[in-house]
This record gives sequence, structure tokens and C-alpha cells, in this order.
Amino acid sequence: MVLSKRERVIRALERDDEPDKIPIHYLGFERTGTAYQQFLESDEFKENNVYIENTYSREDYRWVGDITEWRFWNVDCHTIDPWRHRMKTAIAEGPPEYPGSYIIPTSGRIFKRVEQVKTGLTYAWYIDGIFHTPEIVHSYWDEYGKPSECINDNVNYSPKIWEEFVESLSSYLYPMARLMIAMNEALFEGMTVSRVTYHMRKNPEFIHEVMEEYTKVNLEFVKRYAEAGIDIVFYYDDLGYKGRSMFSLENFRTFILPYYKKIYQECKKHGMFIIQHSCGYIDKLLPDMINAGLDCIQALEPAAGVDIAHLKFTLGDRVSFMGGMDSTRTLSFGTPKEVEEEVKRCIKAAAYGGGYFAGPSHNILNVPWENIIALRAAIEKYRDYPLKL
Repeated sequence: MVLSKRERVIRALERDDEPDKIPIHYLGFERTGTAYQQFLESDEFKENNVYIENTYSREDYRWVGDITEWRFWNVDCHTIDPWRHRMKTAIAEGPPEYPGSYIIPTSGRIFKRVEQVKTGLTYAWYIDGIFHTPEIVHSYWDEYGKPSECINDNVNYSPKIWEEFVESLSSYLYPMARLMIAMNEALFEGMTVSRVTYHMRKNPEFIHEVMEEYTKVNLEFVKRYAEAGIDIVFYYDDLGYKGRSMFSLENFRTFILPYYKKIYQECKKHGMFIIQHSCGYIDKLLPDMINAGLDCIQALEPAAGVDIAHLKFTLGDRVSFMGGMDSTRTLSFGTPKEVEEEVKRCIKAAAYGGGYFAGPSHNILNVPWENIIALRAAIEKYRDYPLKL
């Protein structure tokens, strides 16, 4: 039995049975890192070089373009869709204490482009947050528009566009669409963590107001994606530090989870799967997220203390797992043999019975090229069902 990419992905999300192979997913190379620069110069890039065009307008919709990276990894699914300019974005000049910075007015986050040490390429680093008070938030939203007022209604979410996009990629991967606002990240980066916790205690209505607005945007995109015929929604939103969650379980349940539940349940209403990425330690939050309707959790960062074996044992009948292979320590600093053993560890911990997607726990940064090759080879070597480890 050989499944299509879509069939393999859906079966892993449904968790009813083992597919023919463990599906592969990864977040991608960080384009400013050394590993991606090596990839561009490699024989593997030349061997896998694929560029896909489609028949609809380049001016209105993004053609698929270069998928060489995804072919190199032989991924089964990736977050990639045909729609551009979904939000009418604006930027404001950053505060004088951060020269050369800029502000995202909808979230209050301050960024600055800085050259990476090893490659000299510029990366937009988060610097600080300016949404210190309700008055500041309202002043920016009055001037630039609330997030929900910045949705671009000129974008056409036609099923024809999505179907053609999916068909053009069908030999290579099954696409997923992403939500536009990482609500928890926008909250704590726009205000800073200390101010968020202060307002949670002193002015909880303010936190709820901001979260309601961010949720309103994401719910609107879920509905538009449903109209287009999308099966899988991917949601990026970090919840953890190394070794602990960002906020207490009580505060998570009060200020974050109710809004997640609205999004999860809207996906369920339209028959879509919802996958969430979160860096950091999420083990104690995950049962609540599953109860709220989450289908799959991505990242599973071992360097943060995530125990994928325990999560699979306790929650594996209710949620699928994606990633978990240590990109922070083993992939970046280990040997090729250690990389292979890390792949085996994750597959042994999470793949039995299905419901697992093989891949690293985060983007690939400044990783030795021999470890990239070792990771790819090990995943291919051990991904066939029945498992042989």
C-alpha cells in the first residue's frame, strides 16, 4: 500500500491506524543561517531543484515557485498557500531609544534588522514592546486600525484557486494554511511579559479586550479558509520557556485558553484539522488544549524539557505529534551518529500506532552540513511501517 501525501497526512491526524510511512514535516531552514547557505551551494540543491508555476495571476496570487527545499526533505506537508497580502500591514517608526527600529502598530512589537554574525545577512529581531497601557494600545489602533480592520477584503479565497494550488503540489507535498496572528506572542511581545502579568492582576478586562481582537482576526481567516476548501490550519503561537510555561496554568486557563478554544472549535465546525506550533515547555498546558479541540502539537522541544514519550503514552489517543527531534543541541552540536540516534528515539517514543510526523523541533539554523544529511537519511531509513528500530 502506497498512500498519497494527503492520505498519509490525514491518516496521521486521524490516529486511526498506522499509515504506510511516517509523514515528514519540518518548519524549514532559517534563510539567514549557515545551513541554508550551504544548501544553496550543495549538489543536493541542484538535484532537487524544482520550480512550479500555475495559470493564475502572479500579481493577485502567489504562484508556488521554488519548492527545492521541500523536495530535498521529501516532506509530506508544509505551511504554504497561494494568498498574499491578507493583512493591510503598516509600520511605524520605532522609539528613539532603539534607533533604526520599527513598530508593528497592530501588536505594538518593536523590531530591528540586524546582521547575523556568521552570514552577514539581516534578520528582523524582536527588541521590545510598546503597548504598555490601554491608552497606548487604543492610540495606535485609532491611528492605524485595529487588527480586525486591517484584514484585506480584496483577497479572493476561491475554492478554484486552492484546488489548483493543491493539484500543482500534489506530487511533492500537501499544503496547509496558516493563521495570521500568533495571539499569545503578540500579547506578550507587544506588552512585555511583566506588563502582561501586571495587567492580568490589575486590569484583566484589558487583556481580554486585546485577546478578543486578535481572536476575531483568526476566526475570520478560519471561515475564509473553510470557504476555500482547506483541510488543515496551522497556527504558530509560542507558549513556553525552557523548563516552564510562559504563564501559570491558572492564567493560561483564564486569559489564553478560552480564545484558543474559539479557534479550535471554529475549525471543527468546518471539518478542518488544527495544528499548533509552540516552542518551549508545553507539557502541563497540552491536556487543556486537547480538551479545547487541538488535533496536533508541533515542536515538542526536548531542550525545553518536553517529554515526548510521556505525552504519547498519556495523550497519544487524543492528539497527534509533530517533530521533537532535538534541533537545539543534537542537530546543531552532535555527531551524525548522535543525530541518527535522536531520530530513532523520537520514532520509538511517538510513532507506534500512528499519529506522528517526523521532523526537527524547530527551524534549522547554523547546523553542520553532515548533520543535515544524517537527519534526512535517518528519517528515510526508519519511517516505514511496520517500524524496525
